[in-house]
Amino acid sequence: MVRIAVIGCGQMGIRIAGELAYHGHRVKIFDQNQDALNKVFTRLQEDRAMLKKEGLMTQEQFLGQVLCMSLLEETVNDADFIFEAIIEDLEVKKDIFERISHHCKEDAVLATNTLYLDVSKIMEHAHKPERCLGLRFLFPVYYIPEVEVTAGKFTCTSTIEKVRTMLERMGKTMFFRSGDHPRILTEEQREERKQARLQQVKDAAGGGLFTDKSVPPLFHKGNRQPSRDDEDLILPADMDRDCAICMANVRDCLLNPCHHMVTCYDCGTMLHRRHDSCPICRTVIADTVRVFHS
Repeated sequence: MVRIAVIGCGQMGIRIAGELAYHGHRVKIFDQNQDALNKVFTRLQEDRAMLKKEGLMTQEQFLGQVLCMSLLEETVNDADFIFEAIIEDLEVKKDIFERISHHCKEDAVLATNTLYLDVSKIMEHAHKPERCLGLRFLFPVYYIPEVEVTAGKFTCTSTIEKVRTMLERMGKTMFFRSGDHPRILTEEQREERKQARLQQVKDAAGGGLFTDKSVPPLFHKGNRQPSRDDEDLILPADMDRDCAICMANVRDCLLNPCHHMVTCYDCGTMLHRRHDSCPICRTVIADTVRVFHS
């Protein structure tokens, strides 16, 4: 499991978060607009329904999870990869990159989803800009295997290699942008790739090679308790055990009324005190219940 942070709850940000969680990663998503943040769960539900209807998702188990975060620092503090997908405004992107770079891990990779802005300018004030680059998922994200990469003047080869390795494990193909213009697929090209992806899933299922990890889910499975037989298969060692906020304590807090258990008791009560919502479904927290594990 890779820990991912996505900045921005627009259409592309949510689709990026969904695609990364679809492949089994734990994703934290942030937006300063609370209304946008509150719509994440519903939009991921809609995407999941679409994928199941079209045959791309054929299982009930959910490997990845998407957590909605209201503070930027809590979103990026433990992330291995950070994907920025906010508005196309150079000054706004420069500011967010600088802020992120001082709150994340020293070895975290920072990527911008920009279409036309200069990647080098976006990252020029970031701490350790050599770990920054442009990375754009092509639309529609769930069907298109190609991911466009733009190296800035500061980007080092080890950063590119980290990105390549992660993308290849997701079945994605990395290619470098040529010239100043991004690659935009035509409707015919999108449909061709969609059909190829659907055929790939169908062939894998028919051939008996379609395991739980072939098509991971879109989001957290809520508070369903896995059986002993499938616990290690469905969940990485630390998923659904470590608190999603502090990542230091075990999850022992039940959030009411949604009944999700995603934080430790200290962090759960902190969310309650600051009138925050459940990181999973964005339901307002009425109260918390401490859970004692036997």
